[in-house]
Amino acid sequence: MFGSRTLSTGAFARHVLAATGVVAVLASSACSVGRTEGSFAVEGPTGDPVFGGTGRMIELAEPRSLDPAVLANSFANSPLLGNALYGTLIVDNIETGAIEYKMAEDFSSVDGGKTFTLVLRDGLRFSDGSSFTAASVQNAWEHVKDPAIASPDVPQARMIDSTEVVDDRTLRVNLVEPVPKFAYAIVQTSLNWIASPATLAADQAQKDSAPIGAGPYTLDSWSRQDVIRLVRNDNYYDAPRPYLDRLEIRAIPDADQRYTTLLTGAADLALEGTWQNVDKAMNTGLQSSVVQLGGGTALVLNNTKAPFDDPRARKALSSALDLDMLNTAVYEGTAKVPVHLFDETSPFHTDIPLAHRDRDEAQRLLDELADEGRPLEFTLSLYPNGRSLGEAVQTQLSVFDNVKVNVRTIDLAQAGRILGQKDYDVISSTVVFGDPEPRLWFGFHSSSNGNRSGVNDSTLDEALDLGRTAQTDAERAAAYGIVQQRLAELNPVVFYTRAAPAVIAHEDVGGIEQYGMGSVLPEELWIQD
Repeated sequence: MFGSRTLSTGAFARHVLAATGVVAVLASSACSVGRTEGSFAVEGPTGDPVFGGTGRMIELAEPRSLDPAVLANSFANSPLLGNALYGTLIVDNIETGAIEYKMAEDFSSVDGGKTFTLVLRDGLRFSDGSSFTAASVQNAWEHVKDPAIASPDVPQARMIDSTEVVDDRTLRVNLVEPVPKFAYAIVQTSLNWIASPATLAADQAQKDSAPIGAGPYTLDSWSRQDVIRLVRNDNYYDAPRPYLDRLEIRAIPDADQRYTTLLTGAADLALEGTWQNVDKAMNTGLQSSVVQLGGGTALVLNNTKAPFDDPRARKALSSALDLDMLNTAVYEGTAKVPVHLFDETSPFHTDIPLAHRDRDEAQRLLDELADEGRPLEFTLSLYPNGRSLGEAVQTQLSVFDNVKVNVRTIDLAQAGRILGQKDYDVISSTVVFGDPEPRLWFGFHSSSNGNRSGVNDSTLDEALDLGRTAQTDAERAAAYGIVQQRLAELNPVVFYTRAAPAVIAHEDVGGIEQYGMGSVLPEELWIQD
């Protein structure tokens, strides 16, 4: 446990025309992709930051390695740890969506997103005193690409065709195809974290015991399944940050234990991912904030085989489910139900509902399938913590005729194989994004390995491609208007909750800043006396 508290084209063209009613509204606001940060229920301390002390932090997952390529840069993993050890090249402003520079001082393109130039700050050094150069970034990004590393960020890294070191501070980045918003692929992944070439060349034991980065902290010790202790990097480029002398980071996957640990004063700050804990924090005098993201967690319907290769089956399930009732059963009514693909704060938000509950239409479609000798029967695959979701879906569908739901529990160790082979009828999975690029493309394009539903629709593909490569805000707005229409028409997934990339903290913790997928910047944190 923690110690006591210390300081702390054809069809596509027709859809373009159909979408023009919303394009004008979208284009007028699409120059930045802001996601307004959730309001803090309790304000943190004001005034100048306090130096010194130890910050006791909770993350949701124990890292399997300190290799930055496998430290996923998302709220549900180990983002605070990655930021602490390796620093950040760039971040995005949660309120405006604008790219802001950290260890990089520029990342821009003059050819519409086919080639980018990364310029590093002058004088950067790793914590061991070795030079942090453009070649370091080149080496780190090639490391992420290496299939032997099994980085979750390989899809983003493979958007890079080649890189060229121009000089010690400058790296030319050539993409496979133009992606004007490629900076977000860096912000949201381990491409943002650069370890020294010596660290990446070392064996696994060395990576995990003495990793060298250029972040605000260095590793003191790692007691697996217990605590990771970090100490202040006095050579950090952005003096006088960091403000805290030490960090203690523990992973607590269990939501109740995580909240209790914070509430009882045994921790100062926790990254959070459950709506129930966010709701509790708002009602118990803790700071809490949620980054507003699009998409969310969904029932993913396998479009590649029966029964959900039939659009009527997908429509029937989408029309039958009451998402508010699911919210009550699974999240005690605390979750945010995604009515639309994009969050209301997004400039791409339109009033195109993802689903429309219609019990009569659902029963009509179920009867039609049964009359053809194809009554709807499917198996819902869920992880061990998904029992309440499975029971809620079964209960809701039990009032309909000609439908049967089976539930199977799958082990997390099986997930990679099951997802890779699409060995499911329905499975719970996520498509979550701030700026839609690149995650929305990965989630629904027919050529993407991350397309868990297997949806294959040429109009959807063309719209996703245009959203990725568009040179103007108006083009992006039109493209994502079509994406929303097609997803509502095709029903490849049923989104039932937004993600909750949150931070909850005691009232004496200052400097809480998030970016990307709920990642927290540790160099900004301080604790009031």
